[in-house]
Amino acid sequence: MFQPEFKECPLCGSRLVKNYNTNEKTITTLNGKLVCWERVLKCRNKGCKGNSMSFHSAEYKGLALPSMNFGIDVVAHEGGLRFEEHKTIDEVLEDLQEYGIHTNRATVSKHSDKYLALISGYQKEKIKEIRQGLAKQGGYVLQIDGTVSVRTKTLYIFRDNISDTILYSALTGNDTDDVKPLVQYISDNFGQPLAVVSDMQKSIIESVAEVFPGVPHQYCQYHFLKNVGNAILSEKHQQLGTLIRDKEIKKEIEKVQKEVEIEKKITR
Repeated sequence: MFQPEFKECPLCGSRLVKNYNTNEKTITTLNGKLVCWERVLKCRNKGCKGNSMSFHSAEYKGLALPSMNFGIDVVAHEGGLRFEEHKTIDEVLEDLQEYGIHTNRATVSKHSDKYLALISGYQKEKIKEIRQGLAKQGGYVLQIDGTVSVRTKTLYIFRDNISDTILYSALTGNDTDDVKPLVQYISDNFGQPLAVVSDMQKSIIESVAEVFPGVPHQYCQYHFLKNVGNAILSEKHQQLGTLIRDKEIKKEIEKVQKEVEIEKKITR
């Protein structure tokens, strides 16, 4: 279960409380399937605009695009194969099988369209409409996702954490000189956010500090702990991965997963 990274209302500082829980969702990623849901919060202060807002988990929203059950990492990986390495759809399908992902040509084609839409910045055509929506809800919380790499570049997605509206997306480098213009674009077109949520990437931290000085910036604890874990256990993790492949344990894990899914359906 995912919860918002910040626990206090960015408008009045009051504690956030449960608004509702989303339905359970299974997301297919390059690292396997993730069964998850989200606890959405709101401000407990009934006199605050935040009481009528929905504050979401940046980590949860960053897993997949709205209405999709495939992770953004899968979409970005497919896009890189199709448009950076010029692979055919059949070759993409073959590559996905190495990650245990079995899908079809229609799905890969749909993902290719999504990928192109993300990197083309089609949101530019809807700026006026998006502005009106943000103003109507009383502002926005900027969520910056820059964790999906496509070859030598990173796919950055900027979204409103409250409405889950994608504000902008771009494929670029990881330096501050690359990221700052993107953050400046958000400022120029949507104004100052109520708060910012992101991982602890240095270029994002520096860019936000320069473009939005004084705006609360919450780091995602998930990514922090993940980075700490990688620093401490990366070598052991690689050894374990090699052992799993050599002993064909993955097949047994997938078998157990299928049995669990069948059991869940029976007991519902």
